[in-house]
Amino acid sequence: MTSAMRVFLALVLLTLIPCFSAGQAHSIWTVVSATQIDSRIQRQLKRLATEHHASVRFSRQAPHYDERLTRSGNLVLEFRAPQDPVAFLADLKQATRGSAVEVTRQRANEGYILQSTSSHGSVPSGVHIEAATAAGLHLALLRIPDLLVIPPANLSRDLVPLPQAVHLKRNGTEAVLADYPSFPSRGVVEGFYGHPWSHDDRLDILRFEGQHGMNLYIYAPKDDPYHRKLWREPYPPEQMKRLSELADTAKENFVDFTFAISPGLSMTYSSDAEFQTLTRKLDSVSHLGVTSFALFLDDVPQELVHLEDRERFKTLAQAHLYLINRLYDHLKSLSPQNRLMVCPTTYTNEWGDREYIKDLGAGVNPDVPMNWTGTEVIPKKITVAEAAEWGRYLHRKPLVWDNLLANDGHPSWLILDPVRERETNLFSAVAGLFSNPMSQAHASMIPLQTLADYLWNPVTYDPDKSHRHAIISQYGKNAEAALAPLLQIFAGDAQASLFASILEERWSPVDVPAVESEISRLRSVVTSLQSQPGFEKLAPEISPIPDLLQEQLKRISADSAFKHLPAGKIQWDREQDILRASYLPASPVLDGDFAKWESGSVHQLNRRSQIMDGEDLWQGTSQFSARIALAWDDTNLYFGVDVTDPQLYQPFSGREILKGSALRLVVDTTLPIAVKPGRPAGVFDLYVSPGNFADVRPSIYCNEDFFPPRSRPHNYNQEITAVWRKTPSGFSGDIAIPASFFEREGFVPAQEVALSFGVQKTFPSEDPFDDYQEQIVFSSKESKLFPVEPQSPATLQRMVLEGAADRQ
Repeated sequence: MTSAMRVFLALVLLTLIPCFSAGQAHSIWTVVSATQIDSRIQRQLKRLATEHHASVRFSRQAPHYDERLTRSGNLVLEFRAPQDPVAFLADLKQATRGSAVEVTRQRANEGYILQSTSSHGSVPSGVHIEAATAAGLHLALLRIPDLLVIPPANLSRDLVPLPQAVHLKRNGTEAVLADYPSFPSRGVVEGFYGHPWSHDDRLDILRFEGQHGMNLYIYAPKDDPYHRKLWREPYPPEQMKRLSELADTAKENFVDFTFAISPGLSMTYSSDAEFQTLTRKLDSVSHLGVTSFALFLDDVPQELVHLEDRERFKTLAQAHLYLINRLYDHLKSLSPQNRLMVCPTTYTNEWGDREYIKDLGAGVNPDVPMNWTGTEVIPKKITVAEAAEWGRYLHRKPLVWDNLLANDGHPSWLILDPVRERETNLFSAVAGLFSNPMSQAHASMIPLQTLADYLWNPVTYDPDKSHRHAIISQYGKNAEAALAPLLQIFAGDAQASLFASILEERWSPVDVPAVESEISRLRSVVTSLQSQPGFEKLAPEISPIPDLLQEQLKRISADSAFKHLPAGKIQWDREQDILRASYLPASPVLDGDFAKWESGSVHQLNRRSQIMDGEDLWQGTSQFSARIALAWDDTNLYFGVDVTDPQLYQPFSGREILKGSALRLVVDTTLPIAVKPGRPAGVFDLYVSPGNFADVRPSIYCNEDFFPPRSRPHNYNQEITAVWRKTPSGFSGDIAIPASFFEREGFVPAQEVALSFGVQKTFPSEDPFDDYQEQIVFSSKESKLFPVEPQSPATLQRMVLEGAADRQ
């Protein structure tokens, strides 16, 4: 509501229960205001009236008494916008005495007091609304449809979400709703990996948010190249047009459209030219009327990459502090309405540098909110104590990025259950909460509506009641029966489902007949929904899933890596993909010469079936191939390396060696081998670079080396021995990893180690700003069904330490 609207307003709404016969006159909703009403509110009223078979007329003066205006089924509504916000805040406090959620000025900006009077049975004959802003009035008007069908005596039971306070007066003929949101910021981030939402999906999500009291949408699709990879490039005109439509639709629905940008993969933080490029990109979006921006520094290098940055800054935190505060100052210099939020590189307790987040919290402008996902990237629960602890690091309340509904890891698994295990009084410890949902936008709306209910009033939030209300309000009263089979199939934890056995590599048997039966059941559900009205947007989103699951099951069943068991079950044959390491009675001389390894256990990387990426680039073994020898003695694991790569490209050091030619060793140092819950703390994803045998020295980097808790910090270049030499066809080397990595004094025969290895060849890009480099990647594990994944030790191979007959 603008300041011009902070005057006495009277609105008269006349409505009729939506039951009309041909030729019957419909209701008239008369809206009376002494000043101009926000155009968005006018359109909202017209939509509401149309849904209830009414028309709207606007007037500057309240109408005189007219018998036609008071007949049964009509409604008279008055709206008052207080001239004094302080007085309105006091009124809200008085009306919500005893509420667990304290009303603040920020909450009052979206608050309202609604008084409904019934004189014809349970149908309201008069409603008075007091709200200080247009946003408050918008939220109050969302209650009108329920007021038309729920008797006053049942409002405190049947309204979803429940208001902060409901009072009945005058023998139950008058109901007062005093209300405001518990969480100040409530919404959605399109921040998942994989196929982004369509433009129409985004428009539907924005309208959905407006209909359910959410006020934040963050545009941050990871696969939008102009958001991330091509952050320097301006949006093409057609895409700018779509962004403009999104911003306009958000504003129409009282949703704050936030444009996020992720430059951290390649940006030189100290560069003035790079900063000007960044601000030009944001300035172009600001011309669309956008005033809210987000700088996402998540999933970027954990240390300084560029030489200029290393010379100017001591730490990554210093570089990010410089960039964040400089960008905030720039945005504020353009307009005081501009705002900035930040997703830091360490955004969860699960991993990351605590000193980084402490330094960032202490130095970033206090008006910049910072994101936090919880104690894990996808936490099952979020508590006040956890949020308060992270808030102490940040020196501010965290703004929660909730990944509970994200399914980008397994897009074939739908998350349709109501939101649970977000603590009731979490609002007291956070600045707000937004959800990163599924790639299926309309399927996401079912759990998102329960989240909206929780964010409005978590104290009275009932997950099951909210879930039922979401289904009925979105798809009609018959939807519970229609959707029940779908909800049953995807109920509960994905890890416990039948489908998980074919979506993730496990060591337990796969019950093929049971999985086939479940897929068939899902296919029947999809077919049924496709034939029913009301599911025109949901059905196309879920219709590909049965075929995707069936194809995955077919590939697994036909894969020779699975052995067949009785009753139609299959199981990953762990005996079929064993790596063997030869025992060395004497420690070898590490000089980079591969000849000493040839009599032992040598594994070839020279088959097309071993190529995980870049198969179309491979021209044969003379272009790129490798031999890897595996050996051990009492105190070390050894890797002999002989790579055919006549055009070695490795100009990098540190984390950047991932972009060049290198050896990869993924090893789980936790013994004995076992499938363990949670993210592994003992897995090392090592990239070993030979350098370029000129001006770039060899180096070792452990990718994503932030899985806690490491028993101790590691200096990989000192602890791991790597000796390289150039050969006529490429390069060769010797690598020794000490037993101390495995928290033991030595190795023994027949011991098993979870391990996989590979080599990669890089083809440099001609574009210096192109972060993407084409590569050929070989892996010792040939299965493309379940490629090596450091976060899942079950995907690693078994390396058996073979004993020697003469070892006594």
